Amino acid sequence: MTANYSEQQQPTNAGEETYSVLLVEDNPGDARLFKHHINTDRSASFPTATVTHVESADPALSELETSSYDIVLLDLGLPRSSGVDTLEIFTEEIDERPEIDLLPVVVLTGLKNDRIAVEAIEQGAQDYLIKDDVNRKVLNRTIRYAIERHRKGQQLRREKDRFEEFANVVSHDLRNPLTVAKSHVETIEHDGLEPVERNLNRMEEIIEDVLTLARTGQQVSDLTTVHLKSIARQCWEQVPTADATLTVTENIDFQADDRRCEQLFENIFRNSVEHAGDTVSVRVGSIENGFFIADDGPGIPKTDRQQVFDAGYTTARDGTGFGLNIVQAIAEAHDWEIAIVDGSEGGARFEISHVDVNA
Repeated sequence: MTANYSEQQQPTNAGEETYSVLLVEDNPGDARLFKHHINTDRSASFPTATVTHVESADPALSELETSSYDIVLLDLGLPRSSGVDTLEIFTEEIDERPEIDLLPVVVLTGLKNDRIAVEAIEQGAQDYLIKDDVNRKVLNRTIRYAIERHRKGQQLRREKDRFEEFANVVSHDLRNPLTVAKSHVETIEHDGLEPVERNLNRMEEIIEDVLTLARTGQQVSDLTTVHLKSIARQCWEQVPTADATLTVTENIDFQADDRRCEQLFENIFRNSVEHAGDTVSVRVGSIENGFFIADDGPGIPKTDRQQVFDAGYTTARDGTGFGLNIVQAIAEAHDWEIAIVDGSEGGARFEISHVDVNA
């Protein structure tokens, strides 16, 4: 059964944003209540909304195939499924139908169960509402935030896709002439060609860094337990450090994409050696909800601390300017925060917080 409630709305002004809501709810009383909550908010923060009500998943999927919606409100207790299984079955059906656009789903349930709530979010739901706790403000705020988060996420994905496409094009278009140029340089013995070879090598490093930046910025999904001492020492061995020294003061275990986390440590270690010299001392340790990497070099002026994360910014003669930009991209992909502060020994100190530290 499908019932479209949009005719009960007040007229929409030209140019005014509207929300199109698909409500999947088999209880007529609950459906009327949710529709009432959505339609009675005329505040500036919540635009006019049209609500289409269906009682099960199959007509909901048919609606999504033929009409455009901004959000789905999905009851977890439908006739042929219950609990998180309802969400899993529903999202799997959507994935198998390319004609249906990706859209946010807020699940509704009569059960107060934290485990189900966590599982629903892990399955991709934007939010989780207990029916007895829902009122007009809660429902409308949840709908608005879910739509906004989804739109921002979609925009971010499009930007990352465009950036990766750009990186691959740059890589392809530059690698071929670069390979040809380097092969000719190798056949010529002349002291004057040293700057040419050096700059060709730098171009190759820039290509690699651009590709790395495109890939490390993707949101992480495959997390493993990482040991701070182990990863710090392993990455230290993989970076040319001359006479520099590493000290790991504490150990913690945390959740991360281990390969991208290695890139983060290697880039910061490399930055310390390049800017503080071959004899720099580097320390790694834990902070509340995270870890730090610090050196005893000249440090980074406060006026430059945000700028050093910009792509292409470097003070090193042979630097590509992407090292710390990649570090920031890796931190953001994990939903971590990274900050540069004064080190206890006067050098630069990178603090990475909001890390999922194991208890």
